Parts: sequence; structure tokens; C-alpha cells
Amino acid sequence: MYKLILALLLVSTMALAGCDNGAVTNTEALDNAGTHITSYEFAPEDTDAEWDESEAVLVRLNDVTGDYIIEEAGTYVLSGELKDGQIRVDAGKNDIVRLVLNGADIHNGDGPAVYALQSEKLVIVLADGAENSISDGAEYKVAGDANEPDAAVFSQDDITLTGKGSLTVSASHNHGIRSQNVLAVTGGVITVDSIGDALRGKEGFAVKDGEFTLNAGGDAVQSNGADEDQGFVVIYGGVFNMKSSEDGIQAENSLAITGGTFDITTGGGSANAPVHTEDFGGWGMPNQQQAAAVEEGVSMKALKSGKLTYVSGGTFVIDAEDDGVHSNGYVLITGGNLDVKTGDDGFHADEALEVTGGEINISYCYEGIEGLSVTVSGGDINVTASDDAVNAAGGAGGSAEWGGPMGRDSFAANGDIFIRITGGSMDVYAGFDGIDSNGNVFLDGGTVKVSGPSQGMEGAIDLDGALLINGGELITAGSVMNVSQDSEQPSILISYGSQQPAGSVISIKDAEGKTVLEYTSRIGFAMSGFTSPAFKQNETYTLYIDGEKRADITISGAVTSLSDNGGVYNGGMGGGRGGRGGWGGFGGQPGEGQPFPDGQRPDGGQGFPNESERPEAASPPAGNSNSGNGN
Repeated sequence: MYKLILALLLVSTMALAGCDNGAVTNTEALDNAGTHITSYEFAPEDTDAEWDESEAVLVRLNDVTGDYIIEEAGTYVLSGELKDGQIRVDAGKNDIVRLVLNGADIHNGDGPAVYALQSEKLVIVLADGAENSISDGAEYKVAGDANEPDAAVFSQDDITLTGKGSLTVSASHNHGIRSQNVLAVTGGVITVDSIGDALRGKEGFAVKDGEFTLNAGGDAVQSNGADEDQGFVVIYGGVFNMKSSEDGIQAENSLAITGGTFDITTGGGSANAPVHTEDFGGWGMPNQQQAAAVEEGVSMKALKSGKLTYVSGGTFVIDAEDDGVHSNGYVLITGGNLDVKTGDDGFHADEALEVTGGEINISYCYEGIEGLSVTVSGGDINVTASDDAVNAAGGAGGSAEWGGPMGRDSFAANGDIFIRITGGSMDVYAGFDGIDSNGNVFLDGGTVKVSGPSQGMEGAIDLDGALLINGGELITAGSVMNVSQDSEQPSILISYGSQQPAGSVISIKDAEGKTVLEYTSRIGFAMSGFTSPAFKQNETYTLYIDGEKRADITISGAVTSLSDNGGVYNGGMGGGRGGRGGWGGFGGQPGEGQPFPDGQRPDGGQGFPNESERPEAASPPAGNSNSGNGN
């Protein structure tokens, strides 16, 4: 019998200092929610693939007419072909029934091919070297009640699959393999083609090992139990190749993955996602949304949970029409290698999203990493986004609630909404904001490189509150907004007298000629921002572009700003700015657009190829001020 272990996430308290706009944030990113990771303890029978013929019931299916009924515990070895019938288990509620599939081919035209009405657990052993198949017909002789069988393999109780053989399930009615309790897999080569979900455990789904090829008209893997200790998916290992019309792996409550290899395609993949648009009608800003919504109620996310998505290991290749990694609650990434392409968000959490380790490459997305709050303390993160690369925003789905023209309804800097970077490395490339917070941004450590816009509408770093810098390295091709004078570590802001081309090598060197910061821009830019623990007050540093000296910079305070041509800094620093749908105090050169590699935007061509086509390039409507700080 399985055992659930609910281990409280031990995430250190993040006491965030007050910044120059008066906002003070104190939060424990995931602890406050009482969120738990669900682990799974496999029982001895879950991994026992051995049997003794002398103590087993040997069943030759060629000799069976109609249904074969099992009424007591024991080991039943099935071989041969059952052309139209059912293996039915109706044993005692404390009985463990073991079906050894040793070259079995079972088909039932009007119901489940394997149907366990009652037992403690049905253990399906795939005999070493044996090839087995199970299939059903499109029409079942049932009334359609929710508890009635609707899968080629269906059990009202637990199911475990183990062994070293193979099983192919063809589900023409609905689901492939379904347990009303827990579906566990500890071995075997399993292929499922299903009209509905491929593998479903209502209370939970747990995998220790196995090889899976899942082609699903619904979810590839699902656990939909609503109780607090149900609706979990736990995966420790295995090889998964999944193609699903809906979600790849969906857990009603918690999804925890510590290892395994995953190749997941959902919907039609990222290339099939609806085009995203920004509606500038009336000069007001709506929520960011898809231009053509998918069918109502259909979700096509790769990894999805209702409360917590936790990844500590594994290798993932994800191509999702919807989000790549998603939770209606919290996302925690502590390890793993994730390569993500998605038609919407790369990673999304309705609540806190935290990365403490792992390698994350989001090469194609609308928004890259989004949560109510985003905390990065480790890992290697690369993001290419057609909209914002890293975004902290409130509201369902992560978008702000916007009010009338040129403004938003009561959306000042919110203490619960922030981005905090304390470690790791981050390299982001954005069509709109590189790093965007509807609250504050805290840079305490790590290395951050950003290619983002320089115009007042968008920026490399854009926020509603303030940017408090107490450590870490930052270098941007694009504007940096609202650096707090309370920052403990100095920063430098540069505006350029002329547009700098994409591919420019930006360098800051100290008085001895040692390179302190260096970055090759991926975008045309008119501004840059810099900070480093090496920066010292009253010391002079030199800016170079492509090896050419541009300016000597003497750090004179928390924020030192100037133009590279000796003129006054033309960045609108501290001026009111409107964000999307408003105009701020930004001067400098307009951006030349956001040229993506080979001329291709990650959204397949959406966006504005040159600045004259952007709505913000027009003059603001009469009567609207330049105040307001949008994102």
C-alpha cells in the first residue's frame, strides 16, 4: 500500500529591505501558502516482477470464451489471444491480484479489456521479453456514470505496472489506463494511444522507472483527485515521449519531478499557438491575451499543477502550444535541464515562482518567466521572449487589471509583487521588457544580462516601484528604470548619442584596463545600465563599444548617469513614464525595433518591425498626461 509523505517546503525567509518609494516587503515566498511537496513510497509488491509457475494460475486466453473472472487474490499468468472478452477482477477488498502478461493480446469490443471492480490492488507484471497488447472498442455498454469504466484498463482501486516486458494499449473509447485510486509504474515499456487521457490515476500517479510512449487525445498523464492528499503526480525517473492534444502532465494539486527524461509536445506545439496582440484602442491597456482564444476549457500546458509544480531534476524538451511549466499556485525549480518552446509563457505561477538551480533555456515564448513574485537564487537561465522575458504581475493569469485610457486601476507598487535576484546567471532577450515588475526589483547577487528596448514604452528593466541594488552584476543593452538612491552598490546608467547596432560588444573596464563587465548585445539599443561588486565610489571606469573608448565614468553616488558623447544623460531617469499606453520622460534615440536572429521574432512575426509602426510612436491623445507607470 502506498504511503503519502507531505514534506513542507523549506524555503528561507526573504526579508526584503525598504526602498526609496517607501514600500517595504516581508515575505516567505512559498512557506506562507502552506504548500507541500507530495512524495510516494512504493510498496514491496510494486517492484516484485517475479513469479513461481507452480504457485500461479496459468491462463491460456485462446481457450477462454467471453469473460475471464478472478475472484480471489493470487498470481494469474496470461498468454495467448482473447479476441473479444474481458479479464474481470472481482475479488475481496483486501486482496492483491497479480496479472502476469506473458505474451497476452486482449481485446474487448464493448468495454474495458481489463476491468477490476474490487481488490486492494491490481498488479500488472510485464513478463521479461514478452510483448503484450490490450485494446477496446469505441462504444461501451454503460450508462455514462462518472464512476463507470471508461478506459481499456480500468480499476476502482490501485493499479501498479512493473516488470521488463512491453505493453501496448489502444484506447478507442476514452482513456488508456485508469485507476480510481493510485496508478503506479515501476518498470516496463509502455505505449498508449488513447482518445482521452493516456494514463490517469484519480488519487495519484507515481513513477519509479519505465519507458513511455504516450499519444493522447486528452492529457498524456493526469491525476484529478480534489482532496488535499490526492491529485498528485510524482515522478522519480523513466523515459517519457509524450504527445497530447491537451496537457502533457496535469496534477490537480501537486506535481513533483526529481528525475527522468521527457520529450513533451502539447496541442500543436508552440508554432500552432494563437497570435498574441496588444489592444491599444482608446489608448488604454487591456490584459495581455491571446488574439484567438483556444476552445474554452482546453488546456495545452506541458507541466501543470493546481497548487505546486516542483522540479528538482530530469531532462526536458518541451514544445507546448500553451505554457511550458505552469501552476495555479506555486512553481519551484531546484534542478534539472529544461529546454522549452511555448506559444505562451515559458514558466508561469499565479503565486510565487522560485528558481534555485538547474539549467533553463526558453528559446521561444510570449512571456518567459512569470509569477506574482519571481525569485532567482541559482541556476543558469536563458530566455528569448516576444513580450516580457521575466515578469512579476498580479491578477489571474499574471496580468494587471487595467482601468481607463492611459492608466490602470489602483496598481501602485505592491509589496507582494516583486522580482528578487540573489544568485545564478540570467541572460534574457525581450521584444518588450526584459525584466518587468508591477512592484519592486531587488538585485542582491547573481549575474544578469539583458537585451531589451531603450524607448520609454519598454525597457531592459521596467518596474512600477524601484530597483534596489545591493549586489550582483548587471549589464544591459536597453534602458534601466528607477534605480533607488538607497542602493548599497553603485550603478551606472548610460545614454548613447546615436543608436548602437545589435551585436555590439559593450565593456566596462577599470582604471587598470581590467574588464569588469562585458556583453554582446542582441538588440539595437540607445541606453545601457551597469552594476558590479567591483564598482567603488569616486573611482573612474571606462565604457567601450566594440573596443572603442566612449566615455570615462567617475562613480559619484548610488546612481551615476551620463551620455557617452559627453552630454547630459538623456534617459528620463526619475521622470514619470506611462509604460504601454503612456508617455514618460524618456529622451535619447528611439529604438530600431527588436531584431531577432535571422530577422525572425520568436512569436513568428508578430510585433512591430520598426518603431514607426508602434502605437506609442504616435503623439499622445490630447488631455493625457505623461504620468503613470505601466508595464
